[in-house]
Amino acid sequence: MSLVYFASGDSKADIEYQTISSTATQVSQEQSERLHDRISKAQLQKLYELFKSAPGQVVGCGDLRRMLEDVDITFNDFAYTRLFLKINQNHDFMVDWNEFVSYLIFGFQEEDPSSQKEALIMPISMAPVVRKTEHRSAVCCITLLKVKSDQTPMEEITESANYSFGGEDSPENSGMWVTASHEGQLRFWSAHMEPLRSAVSESIHLKVPTWILALQALSDVSIVCTASTERELRFHETIASTFTLRMVIRSLPYAVYCMSYAFYNNGKTHSKLVLGDYAGNVRILSYSPYLRGPFQAKPGAALVELVWADVLRGRIPLLIPREYINLHNELISCVYFSLHMNTLFASAEYRNTKKYRGRCPGLIMVSNEDRNNFRIPLGVSVFYVSEIKNILVTGGPDTFVRIWDVYISSEPSAILTGHNGGIVAVFVQPEENKVYSVDYHKIIKVWDLQEHTLLQTYGDLVRIIHHSETDIKYYYHSHLRELMVAGRKLIQIKCCPRVRVDLTDGNTHAAPVSVVLYNRLFRNIVTCGLDSYIIVWDPWTGRRKIIMKNCHTKMIYGETIDIEITAACFDPLEQFLLTGARDGSLKIWNYNNAVVVRNMSIQPDQEVTAVIWVVDRILAMGWDRQVTEFNDVEGREYGDPKKWAKFHTDDITCADVKLGEGVVTATYSGEIIFWKLETGQPYRRYNVMDPSRFIELKLNAEEEKLTRRSKRMSSLIGVNRRSTSVQAIKPDEIKDYGANIPVSVQAVLFLQRRPMTKEHGSVFISLDTGIIQVYSHHQHGGYIKQFTAVHKTGDCVLTMATDRKNRFLYTGTAFGYIKVWHIVNYCIPKAEQTYVCMPRLRLEFIFLRKELFLTRAKRMVRFQPEPMLVSSYKGHLKAINSIGFINLPKIIFSGSHDYSCRLWTQGGRYLGTLGTVLPWSKLTPFERAGEDNRAYRLPPDIKKVASSTTLKVISGIQHSFTLKRPKAAEEREEEREVEDTTTDVKNMFERPLREPILGKHFQLPGRSAIEQRIELDTTQLYIPVYTHLRVYPSEMLEALPTSPIISQVKAENYLDHYMPVVGKVDLNTSAINIKEPQKLARTKAGANLDQPRASAGWAKPKTNSILGIPRAGSSLGKARASVSQGSPKAGVSSGYGKVSVSQGYPRAGSPRPCTTSLSKPKTSSSPSKPKGSFRLGSPIAATSPANADSSPGKRKSSPGKRSFSPGKAKASPGKARISSVLGKPKAKTDRETH
Repeated sequence: MSLVYFASGDSKADIEYQTISSTATQVSQEQSERLHDRISKAQLQKLYELFKSAPGQVVGCGDLRRMLEDVDITFNDFAYTRLFLKINQNHDFMVDWNEFVSYLIFGFQEEDPSSQKEALIMPISMAPVVRKTEHRSAVCCITLLKVKSDQTPMEEITESANYSFGGEDSPENSGMWVTASHEGQLRFWSAHMEPLRSAVSESIHLKVPTWILALQALSDVSIVCTASTERELRFHETIASTFTLRMVIRSLPYAVYCMSYAFYNNGKTHSKLVLGDYAGNVRILSYSPYLRGPFQAKPGAALVELVWADVLRGRIPLLIPREYINLHNELISCVYFSLHMNTLFASAEYRNTKKYRGRCPGLIMVSNEDRNNFRIPLGVSVFYVSEIKNILVTGGPDTFVRIWDVYISSEPSAILTGHNGGIVAVFVQPEENKVYSVDYHKIIKVWDLQEHTLLQTYGDLVRIIHHSETDIKYYYHSHLRELMVAGRKLIQIKCCPRVRVDLTDGNTHAAPVSVVLYNRLFRNIVTCGLDSYIIVWDPWTGRRKIIMKNCHTKMIYGETIDIEITAACFDPLEQFLLTGARDGSLKIWNYNNAVVVRNMSIQPDQEVTAVIWVVDRILAMGWDRQVTEFNDVEGREYGDPKKWAKFHTDDITCADVKLGEGVVTATYSGEIIFWKLETGQPYRRYNVMDPSRFIELKLNAEEEKLTRRSKRMSSLIGVNRRSTSVQAIKPDEIKDYGANIPVSVQAVLFLQRRPMTKEHGSVFISLDTGIIQVYSHHQHGGYIKQFTAVHKTGDCVLTMATDRKNRFLYTGTAFGYIKVWHIVNYCIPKAEQTYVCMPRLRLEFIFLRKELFLTRAKRMVRFQPEPMLVSSYKGHLKAINSIGFINLPKIIFSGSHDYSCRLWTQGGRYLGTLGTVLPWSKLTPFERAGEDNRAYRLPPDIKKVASSTTLKVISGIQHSFTLKRPKAAEEREEEREVEDTTTDVKNMFERPLREPILGKHFQLPGRSAIEQRIELDTTQLYIPVYTHLRVYPSEMLEALPTSPIISQVKAENYLDHYMPVVGKVDLNTSAINIKEPQKLARTKAGANLDQPRASAGWAKPKTNSILGIPRAGSSLGKARASVSQGSPKAGVSSGYGKVSVSQGYPRAGSPRPCTTSLSKPKTSSSPSKPKGSFRLGSPIAATSPANADSSPGKRKSSPGKRSFSPGKAKASPGKARISSVLGKPKAKTDRETH
């Protein structure tokens, strides 16, 4: 049905409403109506002459088109109509020269890059973090052990992004804070202000306590330098959680007041430590950071001590000093060295105005031998150099902040005024074009670097820091964008922090988004939020075109308070914007130039919940429970508004209009009333609790009583019921809707394409129970059907939208779910129902494709065939307050309570968030979005909580699952046989453990509701993670074979080698009398020594464990033992005869020795006598590996008394010797003799 509405009563202005409703074909829309790229200066001059020659200097629609054609600028009919509506800002269908030029100016302003970077929130908007310093006195110095230098070579500088992936916040990249107090106590803090350790810096010679003046971190060599009143520089090493004094430079000419350090990350340039002292001198210590330069740890040199004169003489070759004597006449207040410019900056304060008369060099820049003086009255206290911008920012006692070109010292480029005290800290954010300054009164001001305007005044430090504390230290962390304030407390202030794209894609508003609208005339999206902002976006490039702040305000006790915007809509020609606020005010905006055209209001302090702008009329509804009608006819727009009859007994929550037919309004208690649009009279009334019941349109006594009672309650409790109901809903909360609990209506939607009949369901009503009811707005119609629109308990639909042909219904829920319903054949007569091509829907909506199991969203609607749920996914973490649809590119946009407005394709692919810092995927209003078959990214916040359905829909990828086919009987038999063979093993190893596995007295700790932060060991500078190493599975160790000698030793019985001593030891004689027990004598009497033991041991001779007597085979080198049976001196007797152990060759009278081999010694034994074994007290045979002599000849066995004469054995060097000391024989080797 095509309806034509004339914009005014003038018959010449034949601008139809349908020209904006996107009913034209795609081919006719492809020509852009933008005039800025097609007009030249000569054409503009000619158009000016044509405007001046026109009657009344105004032209109509046709006259302007002919004028443009005269200068060779042509458009088709559709594009020209859109252009004329954009130019005609006065809404009178006549254009003058001022309107034409204003349109061109506003178009060029939208392309200004500065408008893109205007922040939605203040630079300092987060609450500061405060903690105690844990020092005994106030902190006098603060520095940072950096990981990355603030200075970067120009060839390595890249464009700084306004977002981060979270790496800057990690301990490896954040660095470590170091604070010091005057008494010498130092404390180390993590980047998040967690205490790490403490240390003390004191003089090693003087007994008096130290007094710290300055502190500086030499980050590239892991050194902390302290300067004290002893005129010392103490360099402490901080590697691996240590604090060791590495170097001391004593006897400086003057005490150091301030220090600065400059280095590059690459380590190719000399690092420079700059010292400024009390006499106005500046000294520079430069060194190469390679292998830590002069601070390299060397053995034997734990501490290096020297005086400054030795440094000048070059005692330390790696340390290169340079002095600038009397650079200033006062003490140096601040120093800085720029490695890029190879320039030294030094400043001083000149407070004695009578002495210097304002002609003082507040800051001196020294480059090689050239000096430039920046003359500033009273001098300079602090300054900041930005090499990227080539600017210098200074601040001093005169309370002015000056911005200089670093190469022009004659005069500053800008002077920023506004402080009431001396400047004590300044720093610059070049990527954000902001300058921060802090004065003596602890007031922080933020300035725009390009516009030189004040952006924010931050005064919370006055509340946090006691007024008696004046000596406050400031340090700016450029990588984390944090300002550290140190005194009695440590205060951390975030200054315009980067957006963490690993957590969020950014925010569209600084508060929840309440209304999102698409303007079909200008093809842009307008968002309104509870922060009282109106922002115009270009959805095709993602750029922000216009931002309007403080749109609705209210003066309370002399303070201007922002009022939340709760409702908005466009006029029929979509040239103007109408907004309604929580205080009942309404405003009409020409939002292209941020001008308020008209102010209106319903009852004071009554929230506006819905606004409708039809031809010549404006309807506003809200907490006043009635419809207020304002005239939009020229000449009558400022008359009194018309109040429709008050039939509602509760606050109106939502409303919608069917052009030319009627209006529907709904309330918090579930009342629905249909009104005639022309007359404003109600004609049907329903209640969602009992929708089929007929309700008369009159107020009875009970309803009048309820009306008066609800008036009193609303005056006492000024709470937004809708927002409260949205925020109070929890997933685990199950509402029990009884007779006393009303069911509220959250949203209503008119289907514009459905006719006004009893059989057509044309109105969709969303309830807070999660049900959507369908009504016919016919006079004899009524309730038709209802369906469940959510799949979680406690969820409900808060907003609804549809496409131009009413084929799909788009819903947004309180839990952040976006659902798309196919409603072509829903609630219409069967004769009008059409065929639905399911394969085509499955290609467009991946949600419809089959899965291995039914997901939660599909299980909820499995018994609900109509309407068909074609898509469901979680789009936001919080409630969706507004949803809309762009017809031609088929884009869904949603505004949420999580401050964001996001764009989606109709199939559910994520296109982007308006206001994101990430690159935007280019879109076009003439082509369908999401046609390319690629994997789409997910919003970072949704990725962490998304279900499998959400992951599939947003990414556009469905993982394939293979279903197991039923196996044949033969395969089952084979598997059964295999299972039988492994039954025993399974019974042994696969038996489950008995419960409880951990015992009866142990229980796993419960999961805490509070997120616990993982504490990592950051005591060392680097923590290696060996993720590249391959870990092999553990295997059983193989048992190695036992060595034969080990088996032999293991088989021996140690009791065979010694026996207990019976008898007394005579100390006066050299012999030891040992009496053997009788039992042993009888058992061992017949033992012979036919086969003496021979071993090839070359170590220390083996001795008896008690007496130390050498055992058989214990000779070393070429020592030989002779065993003779004929002579008792040269032989060995098996009985109790004398034993003579001789070394070397046998004496005369002894049998000829025979040689035995090492492996098989030749032995001879008598067959009548059994073999014997060596034991203590039995004869000992000393054999040599080279040649062992044994006498197998005559042997005598005398059972008499055995005597041992160690004195008869001769000892020679290099041969074994047996001696007795106090009756204890001793074996000596040639090693002992030497």
